[in-house]
Amino acid sequence: MKLFTKYSRVNLVATIMVLVAGSICYYFIVRYTLLRQLDNTLKVEEAEIIDFVKNKGQLPEPTNYKDQLIRFKATEFPVRRRFRSISLYDQAEKEKDLYRTLIFPISVQGQNYEVSVSKSQAEKEDLLVLIVIITIGVVILLLLLQFLANRFLLRKIWHPFYGTLGSLWEFNLTKKQPVPYHPSDIDEFNELDNAVHQMTDKIFQDYETLKNFADNASHEMQTPLAIINSKLDLLIQDQNLEEKHVKQLQAMYDAVGRWSKLNQAVLLLTKIENNQFIHIERIGRSELVDEKLIQLEELVEARKLKLAFDKHDTVVQMNSYLADILLNNLLINAIRYNVEKGSIRISLTANQIKVVNTGTPLAFQPDTIFDRFKKGNYSDGTGLGLAIVKQICDKYNFGLSYHFEEPLHIFTVRF
Repeated sequence: MKLFTKYSRVNLVATIMVLVAGSICYYFIVRYTLLRQLDNTLKVEEAEIIDFVKNKGQLPEPTNYKDQLIRFKATEFPVRRRFRSISLYDQAEKEKDLYRTLIFPISVQGQNYEVSVSKSQAEKEDLLVLIVIITIGVVILLLLLQFLANRFLLRKIWHPFYGTLGSLWEFNLTKKQPVPYHPSDIDEFNELDNAVHQMTDKIFQDYETLKNFADNASHEMQTPLAIINSKLDLLIQDQNLEEKHVKQLQAMYDAVGRWSKLNQAVLLLTKIENNQFIHIERIGRSELVDEKLIQLEELVEARKLKLAFDKHDTVVQMNSYLADILLNNLLINAIRYNVEKGSIRISLTANQIKVVNTGTPLAFQPDTIFDRFKKGNYSDGTGLGLAIVKQICDKYNFGLSYHFEEPLHIFTVRF
């Protein structure tokens, strides 16, 4: 859930709760005020009746008006003065109405009476209903205004934040384009913008440092490797060497070769991770497979492998060098880990390429086959061939999978 939506929901729920609670309190306060006003009117009537009894020595006539009732009832029991709301039948309206009643005692010529003075509460209730309706209307209007304010005003306020977020999504390290500024009158958004720029500047510096280190390290290592390799060539050709020395030199020669291949593979992985292969072109996959099979023809014949290729003319959008490396590593892997007089089948369709080769079961877990430095039974490799394939597929969002159906190893790249 977006922060803007979360904030709007929390704010709206909190506002509704506050307004509902406030409205309830407001209702009871207004009702209490109106009843107190009505009670004060009844007290005035009480005072007039008491004055009339004092002056006349008798009770006034009972009244039965539409909005006021005065009744007298002789009693022998003490009467407690009290206010109450009761429903009385209205003869004129032929219905029951709510009345506010004051009951109090009075004594006339030694006789105790219970006096009830009632006034209609209907007008007050109607007024209260009107106040409640107006209050509900005001609450709805406030909620509507708040919703519109959250939708438009807050969206405008958060615009710099979403601008910075969008720039981060579009950030590309290889293009070396700084993140644009999104000035705002809100301090927190300006601080976020400054922090993003400091972070991206540091990333650019670290990227350049890492790239230069990888290039320089690879270049510097190639020189001594070439020197060692050439010296070993001269030593191996020396006619005066004994056989045991030749074997030792051959082992050194092979180790230097693997070191050189390892250095090149690690450099290639670093360049792919740093996104240095940005040039993209349309590549005919069928033509590329034909070229690789011609290049690897001697290796296939040396292992006496049967080769089958199901062609399908399609193209793929990617860097040509990485496409060559991807296919080369898959085919070299199929040749290197095959069995004598085994088979290789290459199946090319519109959306995938599948390389199937015979071979012995893996000596490790199949789900780790694309890990770096994971070697099979053939230990002369660097253990980075399939890791490079995985890195290239990840770069272009290609699907890569492996499974074993004895005696077949099946690698599938889905474009």
